[in-house]
Amino acid sequence: MSEREMQVFRSTPGILVESIWWDARTEEVVWVDIVAGLLHRGRLDGSVDGSEDRVVHLPPPLSAVQPGPDEGYVASLRDSVVLLDADGAVVRELARLRHRRDGMRLNEGKVDPFGRFVVGGMSVIGETPDADLWSVAPDGAVTVLRGGFGITNGMEWSDDGRTMYVTDTSTETVYRGSYGPDGLLGELEPFVSGRPSDGLALAADGTFWNALYGEGVVARWSEAGELIEEVAIPVPNVTSVAFAGPGLGRALVGTARENLTEAQLRAAPGSGAIYMFDGGAHGRPVHAFGSV
Repeated sequence: MSEREMQVFRSTPGILVESIWWDARTEEVVWVDIVAGLLHRGRLDGSVDGSEDRVVHLPPPLSAVQPGPDEGYVASLRDSVVLLDADGAVVRELARLRHRRDGMRLNEGKVDPFGRFVVGGMSVIGETPDADLWSVAPDGAVTVLRGGFGITNGMEWSDDGRTMYVTDTSTETVYRGSYGPDGLLGELEPFVSGRPSDGLALAADGTFWNALYGEGVVARWSEAGELIEEVAIPVPNVTSVAFAGPGLGRALVGTARENLTEAQLRAAPGSGAIYMFDGGAHGRPVHAFGSV
């Protein structure tokens, strides 16, 4: 286990911190608290207690936010994808996504290299593998890329956009499949298996940084799926990994308080905070919705 100098980026106890990314437009870190429906934006050198951050309340669950057109954002709610303005207010609903049954919500969402918003579902009642993965185009057109997920999670794409990586936390597997400008996802094969994978970030050096939910660990994998390093996080439920700052050299790690008992929270009072350390690698800029 690697020993890295760990800092608290934000001590605000989120219920379920996710969708962390660096917004170069405003030089802010963006993240959401899914269960609370909160969109957070704060400077890298801002107050650790979050008192200087900009926070917007949106209809929960707010599972993901990504850069959108006109300095705004694209976001996923329970069963819809919406556009937000630069202040974080809802401008309009872009697409309504049909879950296969009740008791489901949208979860991880990212913009692909071709400007589409890709978002997956999950069950909030059990882990039946009936969640879908969708692609939403800038004009609102919806494509079902794949079904049969338990909990869709961490997504990434190769630099040329020809390979997509997508996680199913319920099967403890990160998968990969062919992808491309047509936005279609090929047959999936396991890339990394056997660990409770959550958020995923691909660094500029080709290594993958992976949050392991329940293990209190961020794992670093090679392009071949070999374990390079494990970084200990001082709380169990690690959810999201991203690189931030002007050079994208600081690793940020989101965590959660959900699913922890009172005894576990007393043992890990920093649960729900965001942690920061020198990643020893640099991230890649996020893709913007509607860009090509």
